[in-house]
Amino acid sequence: MLGRLWKREPGTGDKAAFTLPGGLRGVLCLHGFSGTPFEIKPLAEGLAGRGFTVHAPALAGHCGTLEDLARTRWPDWQRSVEQALDRLLAAVGGPVGVAGFSLGGLLALRLARLRPHDIAALVVMSAPLRLRSLQIQALRALARVPALLRRASLPKLGGYDMFDEEMKRKNPSLTALPLAGVVSMLELGDIIRADLPAIRIPTLVAHGHRDRTVPLDDSLELVGSLGSEVIERLWLPQSGHLIAIDVERTMLIDAAGRFLVTHLPETNSALR
Repeated sequence: MLGRLWKREPGTGDKAAFTLPGGLRGVLCLHGFSGTPFEIKPLAEGLAGRGFTVHAPALAGHCGTLEDLARTRWPDWQRSVEQALDRLLAAVGGPVGVAGFSLGGLLALRLARLRPHDIAALVVMSAPLRLRSLQIQALRALARVPALLRRASLPKLGGYDMFDEEMKRKNPSLTALPLAGVVSMLELGDIIRADLPAIRIPTLVAHGHRDRTVPLDDSLELVGSLGSEVIERLWLPQSGHLIAIDVERTMLIDAAGRFLVTHLPETNSALR
């Protein structure tokens, strides 16, 4: 059983970074750990249809092999999203929205803490502020063995955490996670939790009720800890972890579109 799971191949969906041209309002869309821009493409396309210019980069180390990803850590991922933010700002001329899924949600929150004047609104989806306590204990115990930390990978034993079978077949994400990267993501989560009271940007927080990867408690903690006066919640009862390509993605696209239209300026030129 385990051998077959290790040999399972990713889907053949398009995993390339992309930009969708629109108006002067821009949105940066960020995928998750071990994932690709495919997992946020329906959301990006929906936002572009509402007049946003959308940029969806590939995070450092992603869209290649498991070994490529294992060589990167959270500072590498952060640098790649800051570079992508700079490109989008140059294109639209002012503050933008950031929509981040899972690890991308953590990175969106980090951008909001470090560069608040460049970001007008956030959409944070399924963000792993922390994992379940037993998972954290096990991962950190494994990480204390240097050889394991360098080489070990964790298979996605249950497959992709979602319920849309067609999207599941197409999903080109890796089918395993490098241990070193997971531990680095936990370190980033610790930093983000300390950041939250200082983040005052309007935020939409979305999470699937059937998520078996990141507990809903993480998004409840996020809602309760953010310093923003404007926080909206979207709980999707039939969705797993990959909510932007799962069965209720239309609800997510509609909610994110309304939120970003409300909180991003009509023309950024007036703000510069």
